[in-house]
Amino acid sequence: MNKLNNERILPDGTFICENCHSRSKLSTLPTKTGSYKITCYKCKHQTLVKVEEDDYKEKVIEEQNFTSYKIEIPPSIDEEKPKVNILDKPNTEKKEEIKYNEIMLPTTKFFTVEDAVSKPFIEITKVTKRLQDTIYEKTAFFRNIIPQGIKDFFKSKGLILVGIIILALFLVLYFFISSVYAEVQIETEKLLLQLNKHKPSKILDRNDNLVSEIYQKKTGTMKLSEMPDKLKKIILAVEDKNFYSHSGIDYLAFARASYKNLINLKYIQGASTITQQLARILLNDRRKSLSRKFKEAMIAISLEKKLTKEQILEAYLNQVYLGHGAFGIENAAKYYFDKTPTELKVMEIILISSLASAPNKYSPFKNRELSENRVRQIVTTLETKGIIKEKFSGKIYKFYERLKSPEAQTVFGSRYDKAPFVTEHIRELLKSIDPNIDIYELGGYVIETTLIKEAQEFLAEEIKSHITNLKDKKKIKRVKVKNTTEKESVSKELQAAVIGLEPSSGAVLFMHGGGEEFSSNNQFNRAIQMKRQTGSSIKPILYSAAIDTGKFNAASVLIDSPIQFVTPDGRGGWSPDNFGNSYEGEMTIRDALAKSKNTIAVQVGERLGLPVLEKYYSNYFFPEKEEKQKRYRNDLSVTLGSLEISPLEMASAFSAFANDGVIKRPYLVKRILDQNGKEIFNSENTDEFQLKVPKERKIISPEAAEVMVSLMRGSANSSGLKKYGKVGDVAGKTGTTNDYIDAWFVGTKSNLAMAIWIGYDDPAFSMGRSGMGAEFSAPLWAKIVSRLKSEEILPETKFNFSRHASRLSVCRSTGNIAKDCDCSDKYTEYFTKEGRPSSECILSDYGPKLR
Repeated sequence: MNKLNNERILPDGTFICENCHSRSKLSTLPTKTGSYKITCYKCKHQTLVKVEEDDYKEKVIEEQNFTSYKIEIPPSIDEEKPKVNILDKPNTEKKEEIKYNEIMLPTTKFFTVEDAVSKPFIEITKVTKRLQDTIYEKTAFFRNIIPQGIKDFFKSKGLILVGIIILALFLVLYFFISSVYAEVQIETEKLLLQLNKHKPSKILDRNDNLVSEIYQKKTGTMKLSEMPDKLKKIILAVEDKNFYSHSGIDYLAFARASYKNLINLKYIQGASTITQQLARILLNDRRKSLSRKFKEAMIAISLEKKLTKEQILEAYLNQVYLGHGAFGIENAAKYYFDKTPTELKVMEIILISSLASAPNKYSPFKNRELSENRVRQIVTTLETKGIIKEKFSGKIYKFYERLKSPEAQTVFGSRYDKAPFVTEHIRELLKSIDPNIDIYELGGYVIETTLIKEAQEFLAEEIKSHITNLKDKKKIKRVKVKNTTEKESVSKELQAAVIGLEPSSGAVLFMHGGGEEFSSNNQFNRAIQMKRQTGSSIKPILYSAAIDTGKFNAASVLIDSPIQFVTPDGRGGWSPDNFGNSYEGEMTIRDALAKSKNTIAVQVGERLGLPVLEKYYSNYFFPEKEEKQKRYRNDLSVTLGSLEISPLEMASAFSAFANDGVIKRPYLVKRILDQNGKEIFNSENTDEFQLKVPKERKIISPEAAEVMVSLMRGSANSSGLKKYGKVGDVAGKTGTTNDYIDAWFVGTKSNLAMAIWIGYDDPAFSMGRSGMGAEFSAPLWAKIVSRLKSEEILPETKFNFSRHASRLSVCRSTGNIAKDCDCSDKYTEYFTKEGRPSSECILSDYGPKLR
């Protein structure tokens, strides 16, 4: 039994200074034999205290680097608070040479007075003691002015007051946390709305196939039930093994991580649960602060109250950032392995699971060594826990050797988009529905379109190949033909615009707006936004007016010769000429269209009269009065293509020939659904392309439409269309503007009306003498149709009309019915009821036939 051999320390631990007789109470009495030195807090006098042993057997001290111990003295039992007292244990082998240290120096191990041999404690350093002395001295004034009665009251009621204070602090903390939690509950409701944001807006074709996506930040959209069980097990094992047992915070994991981080004096292990990680994602706050961690914890607890475990896990797997712009397992699988989550192999799942804690640090494409080590650790853990049966440790190196880096650095760069000009059109359409909505942040739209994905996918490829081929053959030139200042923002590359419609509905089947790759500097959609002169491709519009009125028929004979038109005042004139200044005399309307004779086209226009031309051209292109006033010119030059028309408008106009003379308003988007599946756009009563045209308008009679198809078969064949592919039954017309600035081919099949324009953005530049519709645009038209046929994307069907034109044998020389004539040049022609010839041919090969 140890005892104190000094009357200065009473049995209850009270220490009486032998110099100033002040009293202090030791918090702990010495329990080991030896000599100790106690320094008085008041006068600094040092008193030697010996601890003796009656029947004490000294233990062997294993730790040799400890020679001193401490005792802390609590506040004074008299009137002042004592300082910390330091006791030194002497070397027992040399008692006569004992030396005492006034301040204990820090060592590599820490011990308490109760068990100096085996229990660690934090020693008080010189810095700490100086700090305590400073605080004590600074507070002396306040201690001296407190009345003794109050001091006595606190001495007698100390424990009760401490209890009251603790209770008060507890209540304050409780009400504080309660009020904060109430606010957190409200904030959580708002944060949950974030789960429906940043979803990619999906553009679907007519068969619900994905064509493109619109997003800036792409999060996942998969249901938890759609994700493989192996993936979920591995993710939980890596990120939160107690996910289904905790209520938002894993306190045991937190304590374990804190202990490891403390003893290593650095961050070794985290303890954030999946719920906490989801809270952090929703808060979008990466600051390392206690306030942020506290709020994150409160949000996590709130999430557990509002969502099921399955909902939390699903949200996390769709929202967690996994590097290279990939948010969610679905997008990570696509970026890293070009697979869906259900297609992932075990090692691929493990790699993705290794990224959540530090996606940039552990990126296999940025830091392979770190990534490989991280994966190796996870594999070991999974094998130990029996989550994976097969031994993967020896396969990791080969796995990384086979891993290929994607071409794009981020998900955004590798996004799937085979229809960039379509995507841009739809993006603008979405913005127009509600200009106040951020379509990227909100996201989640489903855009149902009329596109045929297979056709849209190869379109850009065919255009690029065609232009490259023209360059290789050195057919393309860039010659300035107009004295204008070139705009720096205008592309100097040759461009191409292609758009195809379904005549029976007006639905856009495919669209591409430029020859170059779509980019931030090349977003101008020439298929729908550009308007250019059409050249001779407009002539079917002219001849359809002639046929529909009955003033002309396909067999009408006119003279192809130089002509001149003089203005009414006689001061000016206009002399339209043919290509190559070639004139052939008498010919039928059919031959004139096939040979694209300008002189005959102008004659037809003149005989029809400007009012009739205005009526038909307006019906085709400008049914709205204001639009017509802005764009129509009331002169005969319209017969040769002086009006500026877009490829979309040209394809729409030609669709009338394949659709019984009726034009259906073009549209690409059938409907748009928002994030909740609510319809916010429908094409039914919407002029999507702002053409200012009605949903449907009848232009010519079915009989006239059939006659025009017959005529345009000849002009299509004359363009050499069939040299470039198997195009089937086609009615179309080429067009070339002055100086070879614009090259067109517009044609129609029974189920496709397509317009192609090729040229430079700046109309001051020519493509050179090869830049004709027959050389540049017709071959591309044929290649596209041929591929549609060969890949069975668009079936071959026949033209169909509700009322048919009559077919009669006529004499080519006179255009009259060849009933009993002996002319050798007879052929069968199509006629409308109004345009049927009224006379019979009376000629023979030897002159007029005698009756």
